[in-house]
Amino acid sequence: MTALPTSVPGPAVPSSLRRLTVARWAGIYPTITALLLLLGPALIGHLPTPLISLLLTALLVPLTQYVVFPLIERLSAGRVRFPVLHGPARHRTALVVWAVTYPLITLVLLIMLPLLAGRVPIPVLTLIVTLIAVPVQSLVLPRILPLARPWIQGSTPGRTA
Repeated sequence: MTALPTSVPGPAVPSSLRRLTVARWAGIYPTITALLLLLGPALIGHLPTPLISLLLTALLVPLTQYVVFPLIERLSAGRVRFPVLHGPARHRTALVVWAVTYPLITLVLLIMLPLLAGRVPIPVLTLIVTLIAVPVQSLVLPRILPLARPWIQGSTPGRTA
């Protein structure tokens, strides 16, 4: 059995939008499916959808940002590089990612849960939700992150050193 490399070889160039979207989905789909298989029976039908979404994204974003996506980078041998994982202030970046993900997932769940909950197995539900949400997230994040960059990097306009 071969050990995983400890660092990602190759250039520090972010992957294409298509490759990042596929890699995000490959990390998010099994993670959210596992979370829902574990927590779904206690949440769905017992709590309002925005609260379910809050709890799930509060678990999903850190799991993917700090565990799943770095693993995907290592397993891909440099073919996938998530730009949000690198550089200073990863925690602030993760918070911005969550701030985009939470309302997006809440909206998708508000639409899809009444149609699918209890009618399809959780893996099918998460497949449908992630096939909608991940591409949208992949389009929104590259537009939001530059706007949040001053806060992420700890600088504000007009601030002097």
